[in-house]
Amino acid sequence: MKKCLPSFTGRIVVLLSVALAATGEASSRRSWVKVEKYSGAATADPINQADFRQLAYELQAEHPGAYDRLRGPRNNQGNRHALSVIHWIRSVETDQLEGSYVQYSSGTTNITLFAFAPVKPTTYRGGELKLGIPSDMLFEEVADPKRRIVHMRIDGGDGRGWQKIAPNHEATVTYSSIGTKTLLMEATLADGSILSAATTLEVAALATPDPTQTIQVSADAPYSLYSGSVYVLKSDTHSGLRNPVLAVEGFDMNNDMDWDVLYNILNKEALAETLQSYGRDLVVLDFGNATADIFGNAEVAMAAIRYINANRNDPGDKFTVIGASMGGLVTRNALARFDGDPTLHNYGQSDVDTWISFDSPQEGANIPLGIQEFFSFFGAFAGDYPDLATAQDYKDKIDAPAAKQMLLCHYTAPSTGAGNPYHDAFKSAMDAQGYPTSCKKIAISNGSGYGALQPFLPGEQVIEWYHASIPLDITGRIYALYKSDSAQATVFYGHFNPFNWFWEHDVNETTYKYNRYAYALDNASGGTRDSFLEVFNSLPSGYKDAGDWCKYPDHCFIPATSSLGLPLSWVEQTIDGNATMLALSPFDEIHYAITNEEHIDINARNKRWFMRAILENQDSDADGFDDYTEYLAGTAYDSPSSNPSLSTTIAIPQPATEAVLVWNAYPNTNYKIYFTESLSDEWQLIDTIAPTSATQISNSYPNVGYSTNGFFKITSQPVDPVTD
Repeated sequence: MKKCLPSFTGRIVVLLSVALAATGEASSRRSWVKVEKYSGAATADPINQADFRQLAYELQAEHPGAYDRLRGPRNNQGNRHALSVIHWIRSVETDQLEGSYVQYSSGTTNITLFAFAPVKPTTYRGGELKLGIPSDMLFEEVADPKRRIVHMRIDGGDGRGWQKIAPNHEATVTYSSIGTKTLLMEATLADGSILSAATTLEVAALATPDPTQTIQVSADAPYSLYSGSVYVLKSDTHSGLRNPVLAVEGFDMNNDMDWDVLYNILNKEALAETLQSYGRDLVVLDFGNATADIFGNAEVAMAAIRYINANRNDPGDKFTVIGASMGGLVTRNALARFDGDPTLHNYGQSDVDTWISFDSPQEGANIPLGIQEFFSFFGAFAGDYPDLATAQDYKDKIDAPAAKQMLLCHYTAPSTGAGNPYHDAFKSAMDAQGYPTSCKKIAISNGSGYGALQPFLPGEQVIEWYHASIPLDITGRIYALYKSDSAQATVFYGHFNPFNWFWEHDVNETTYKYNRYAYALDNASGGTRDSFLEVFNSLPSGYKDAGDWCKYPDHCFIPATSSLGLPLSWVEQTIDGNATMLALSPFDEIHYAITNEEHIDINARNKRWFMRAILENQDSDADGFDDYTEYLAGTAYDSPSSNPSLSTTIAIPQPATEAVLVWNAYPNTNYKIYFTESLSDEWQLIDTIAPTSATQISNSYPNVGYSTNGFFKITSQPVDPVTD
């Protein structure tokens, strides 16, 4: 609604003239950021990603393309890590500065902004990293030549001290541990003054192996514009691909998950390294645009599968495909197309032996509707206030084709009805294609199969954002989705009031009620995502106060039922032990977590499921024991002379009162000891030995109640820890 000029008497003329004089700077705009925090003082706080990106977004009005270049993906840079620098003498309204107060109106003043941040907040090559400032990442908007930067230096926080850094000069840092590192920068200006800034860099790994080779693949028509990078990491120097394991990426919101990111996701619990040690060649598919139409990227996955089959060392060995998150939908559709009609478009056979769908939204995914409405509301303000950058970004992401196809609820759908029509149409097309038929199908869920819910109630408020001041009143509240069979329930409340005594202004206010979904998805059992915390951390510092809060970081992202291919109508039921529900799954084998885990998190428990799925039914050394059995026993998978066979000696002391049996032992193996007086008699079980960490077992067996003559037999049985 509109609010007009208040009714004052004679004093209004004086105040109005002050206001007009104070706003003579045409370029003055308020900022969402507490700008005085980054004024170049030696005590400057480390800037966070939210503030830096917001500053770049606001700078773009004067420095075209600044924000667009910053958010563009910079992939596969190896151990080179890009930094971005902003140096901006900016006109701001004085009532926005810390500690300032102007009654009724504000003047303007110039303030220096100096800040820097890594373009990507995380590195996986911290052991030796080259920090640089690409020429297109230095944003200097300063009119006075005397105030321009002439020299910069950086302290990477690795103990090496200050180093020169410039667009054509990199600084090398070497970290000895992972964790959050604080980086400092100083800039010397032409007039001799010095500006200081700080930021942080997350070192997630010290080293990442380079791929053996990288191949570009493209989809066939009508999706010929869809492409991807195929990264290959061989386990040895052999020719061709052996026992290939293809991992396909999921919904990469920023298209910045490159080889380093994807490898390290796959290598949690050293899974990738373990598979390499068992002769598996890793192949990772990184889509050119992972937010594009899923059916188009399925064609890219088919091209990757054809490439692998054309370059296999032995077409008879095992080929495994892992689809992580959205990748499970992509690979499901790709493999189903191969199976459905191999002659269509020369699809051919996939020759895939095992397909693993890893926490994939086979029946749909969930981003809380309250979050979607939050960003929709706060991403639409201009005029004196630039848009909230993260809100614009988030809207772009959830408006992407793949997001609309996967999300069970979408903010653009009508307020009444059956859900998200984009998803409904997508699901119908997927169901018409069906599931793969020529390979073993395994589903792994990070969601609890034991009915564990997220730690909040349907309809509970999760985020409170409230700011009241002369320049601006803001309220943003996000609630968990309520099971709304009939009654409406609030998922979001927003209020935006830019206070101004002398001009008309808009007061935007909305209470969003939702009555179109019958399930409380936000707190359901499922693989989690920390979207609530992501929203809260994205709020820039200018209007974020100590009283604001985020009560819970995580929500259900992929319902457990969805990841197992079960109808969503079972979302509120406990899966474990429910034979009726389990019979509905289209998978040959399913696994689920005990408690809800982070989406696509590889942990000690589910690593066992991956190892069995990938190693079973492949006997690489033809010794009668498949690679999984040798993995359990700790023997060499590629040497016939190293296998879980028993080697036994028997010692009989004099007089013959007992027999001492000694044999080599293997991990994850049960042993049973039998005795008989005559080979024509039945064997009698006299001892059972559970799995042990010992490499040798020596047991004494006194006269077992028979004659002193007799025979012993020892049998071994590998114990598969995957019993759930």
